[in-house]
Amino acid sequence: MDIWDLILEDNRRRDIIRQIIKDIIVIYKSEDDGEFYLPDEVDESRNFYLFSDTGAKIKVELIIQENPDRDTFKLDANYYRRANIIEIIIDYNPEQKEKIIYDMIGQLNELVAHEIRHVDQKHKGSYDLEVDEPEDPYEYYTQPHELDAQYFGFKRMSKMTKKPMEIVVRQWFENNSDLHQLNDEQKENVIYKILNFKK
Repeated sequence: MDIWDLILEDNRRRDIIRQIIKDIIVIYKSEDDGEFYLPDEVDESRNFYLFSDTGAKIKVELIIQENPDRDTFKLDANYYRRANIIEIIIDYNPEQKEKIIYDMIGQLNELVAHEIRHVDQKHKGSYDLEVDEPEDPYEYYTQPHELDAQYFGFKRMSKMTKKPMEIVVRQWFENNSDLHQLNDEQKENVIYKILNFKK
């Protein structure tokens, strides 16, 4: 693949990531709670997001949950590779709904880019994803395909927020200890591996 192919591929991914985030925000602004399938819910003429270079087709399952006990919001995501579905969960304080949109868009850029990277990994065969995911958090976060997706996602978030990559990565691990469940030493090791990731 030459440099122009890489640039074109990067532009295609950027367009898909933007479209997914745009569709998520449309639903988030119009709905308070529920489960939604994108892109159908936003545009009935689109049944899936298409990767024109690999032929991959994905849907997004968006779960929006009101949570008055949360200060602002928490996002999580999963890629169900056999079903080609990316699940995005938004757990948010309804009193903060409008105020948190800007920060949420920044984090959605990382999250969606991360999961899109897994779609690419599957359809390009760059990693063997047909393995059981380890239950141990440190083993999970240090898998090569997971480091690759984390690097890709955080790099996009760094560009979008105009913050250095290290700050973006550290903020995510500080704010999401309930998700990653790593001790301080493990967290530092994972951060080091992400920041120094080379495929």
